[in-house]
Amino acid sequence: MKKVFFFILPVGIAFCSAAHAEDDFFGDLIMPEEIQQEQEGISGQFDAGKILDSKPKALRVERKKLRVEKVETEKAAPIVREPAPMGLKWLATVDEIEYLHVRLQPIEQKDMPNSYIATNLPNPVSAFREVLVSFGEDDALWRIAAYGKFIDDDGSATKGLKEYDKYYALLAKKYGNAHEFCTPAAVNVDETVVNPDGTQSVKTSQQELPKGGEGFLAKLAAGETTLYATFENGTVGVTLALLATGDNQTYIVVDYKNLTAGRKELEELYDAL
Repeated sequence: MKKVFFFILPVGIAFCSAAHAEDDFFGDLIMPEEIQQEQEGISGQFDAGKILDSKPKALRVERKKLRVEKVETEKAAPIVREPAPMGLKWLATVDEIEYLHVRLQPIEQKDMPNSYIATNLPNPVSAFREVLVSFGEDDALWRIAAYGKFIDDDGSATKGLKEYDKYYALLAKKYGNAHEFCTPAAVNVDETVVNPDGTQSVKTSQQELPKGGEGFLAKLAAGETTLYATFENGTVGVTLALLATGDNQTYIVVDYKNLTAGRKELEELYDAL
């Protein structure tokens, strides 16, 4: 009789332990309140069929509003560019110039890297047939060269000189510090002289051909004479020149250079050293 008792006792203990573990496992799950109450009334017995057949209560979930703090970021200061001829901007990059809807066509220029023929300018000048812009290795607009339209002219370059004088007056007024340079060509001049015996002879001498004299256009085209002027206001330097072709045509060239670009490059080099 005692043996039987001791045999039943371990079995009962094992059954109770399994029921207790089962209670702990399902207690960790989210179950409907009715099922939990029913579980408590069964005294350790678990009816899985009732759980499957029951309808769980809808759980009410409160959503908390997230607080979003606005973080103000510092905006980069806009780059202010100085105005340049024909609506361009001095020291602007290629991208900045193209943003102005200017069309840039690359061109090879000796000692002037990053050069382009610029068209569709914001403020074009009708007297110019072509405008060249240079950005240099630093990608900053530092030079603008404008080439005038060809003018059919006479031997004295009368029309070309009139165009030159017109732009000379305008540039002198805008930029100041005007200086004109003219290298006259030497021409042979024949002169008839009377000798002491009463005879006549021709004496040839060389004289300087004045600006606008007969044959002035041919000397310009041959490079035997030059005519140009410079202007400068401390920030921009300008050169105005009158040139000619071998087809009896004249034209002007206006070359603008930003003087601060070179100074800035030297300052950066100085700081680096």
